[in-house]
Amino acid sequence: METLLKIPFPIFSNNPHILTTKPTKPLKVSIKPPPPDFDFRSEILQESRATISRTYPELLDLANDGTLLLIEKKLFGPVPSWRTEFVEPEAIWLVGTTHISSQSAAEVERVVRAVKPDNVVVELCRSRQVFLFFLELNLCFFMEIF
Repeated sequence: METLLKIPFPIFSNNPHILTTKPTKPLKVSIKPPPPDFDFRSEILQESRATISRTYPELLDLANDGTLLLIEKKLFGPVPSWRTEFVEPEAIWLVGTTHISSQSAAEVERVVRAVKPDNVVVELCRSRQVFLFFLELNLCFFMEIF
């Protein structure tokens, strides 16, 4: 409270309780946690493998070794009615990679060519983001020269 009273900008309010805190009530959450013995990994992996074997059997080896995971929309629930500006994807395909592996690059290419997704998202660590940023700058500079 003392820190709030020494703030450098004026507070324009007639309310004498503006800087006081109220005790918070515990939140009531209607979502029940899963039972303690619930193994979500095996359930998701089983459904993922089953769907991949039905729809893209050529990718089943990647699912079997844990490189490829398919999470369908039905597994992550309905879209709230108030979210009209965003359309949830029907499925999310996760491909595990090693950053510098040519085998990982080939596996990603296999998945993209087979699935033909609307969007592809790449997660990069900060050092690789910086590398791509400078690579893009160099390409832009190179293109301006010629």
